[in-house]
Amino acid sequence: MLRKKIRFVLNPFSGPKKKVDIKSILQNRINTEIIDTEICYTSYPGHATELSREAVDLGYYAVVAIGGDGTINEVAKSLVHTETALGIIPFGSGNGFSYHVGTKRDIFKAISCINNLNKICIDTILMNNNFFLNVAGIGLDAKVAFMTKKNKKRGFLPYFFQTLKESKGFRYMNLHIKTPSVSWENEYAMATIANASMYGYNFSIAPRAKINDGQFDVVLVKKAPVFKYFSLALRMLFKSLDKSPLVTYFTGSEMQISTKDATYYHLDGEGYKSTQNEFVFKVDPQSLYLLV
Repeated sequence: MLRKKIRFVLNPFSGPKKKVDIKSILQNRINTEIIDTEICYTSYPGHATELSREAVDLGYYAVVAIGGDGTINEVAKSLVHTETALGIIPFGSGNGFSYHVGTKRDIFKAISCINNLNKICIDTILMNNNFFLNVAGIGLDAKVAFMTKKNKKRGFLPYFFQTLKESKGFRYMNLHIKTPSVSWENEYAMATIANASMYGYNFSIAPRAKINDGQFDVVLVKKAPVFKYFSLALRMLFKSLDKSPLVTYFTGSEMQISTKDATYYHLDGEGYKSTQNEFVFKVDPQSLYLLV
């Protein structure tokens, strides 16, 4: 049997504080009888996308993203509507998508998935023609993501303290939401659109989400006193956020959100400051192969 060519794309800035020799782990754990391994390192933002596109052009069986949700996003966007599959080895901070697919932070379990060479077809989503795979949104969580990436420290605690800081005096958004069947306007702290279920750190933002159902899950957090939002963290840990009276939860395949003022948005955890006030979301069903 011909060995499957797989490119491993490693973000050298990702990974736990404790040094892990991921290259040695790959050399010892990958089944080289069926897999021809190639390891590439990213040097700048967007480099993972270029390396993945090159692998597609060369007919590789898969490209494996070694990093967090940001690295996965960069790799996956070049693999949409191709025969080249996405593989994942969790090596970031939150690892939200890895938690959803079940590998969590377990590098060895992820490598076992790669050795299986078993792939399924999953959905991806576009926001104003910008690709995302896991979770995107606008509002408070997006501002936290934007401010956190300025912090050299990584991990749960910096994110948690930044959330506390941004919660104080946060200006609620007046959102006009339009789906194919209904439209309405209301004030919200944030709007999250989820393909998968997890933010990261085992916090479930969209507990009903599935990555191959042709739908995204929408989580709207209503305007409320700030102290009430702390209960949402517990609900996320226990995967019951959809049952909170502070949340409006529904599914769809197309949606438009308009704000009166420019706001912050995030794509797979990468925060940005927006210069626009209209966001259009659309599912791209069965558009990406994933190693599972």
